[in-house]
Amino acid sequence: MKNNLKWIKAAVCIFPFALIILAYFLRNQIIYLGTLFPSCPSYTYLNIYCPGCGNTRSVQHLLKGDIPSSIRFNPVPLLGIILVILAYIELITYVFGRHKKVFPRNRIFWWALGAISLIYFIVRNFIRPF
Repeated sequence: MKNNLKWIKAAVCIFPFALIILAYFLRNQIIYLGTLFPSCPSYTYLNIYCPGCGNTRSVQHLLKGDIPSSIRFNPVPLLGIILVILAYIELITYVFGRHKKVFPRNRIFWWALGAISLIYFIVRNFIRPF
């Protein structure tokens, strides 16, 4: 049983780094795959950006290491990466026996995040500072 636990600990520690290295070496292919997505229907037909508009370009700029341009296109992927990192930190603490809750579970946090997303959607479409 202890030997099995060592493998789990090793896999939890190695997996994200292997994933990052794989994404680094395959970034050109990933960027190319992003060009194959269809255009956003809400922007094409209504000329309104949906909350997901710009995600592909944002991820492409993240893969290139251009964080300011990524945030300019859409901050949601960067926020998603931050939340994944928090969840991973919590997983690491759980696997090593010191369970700390760092991932937000508060309902108010998620409602506030939804409200900020709604405000971002309105500002992006109707005030157009971006």
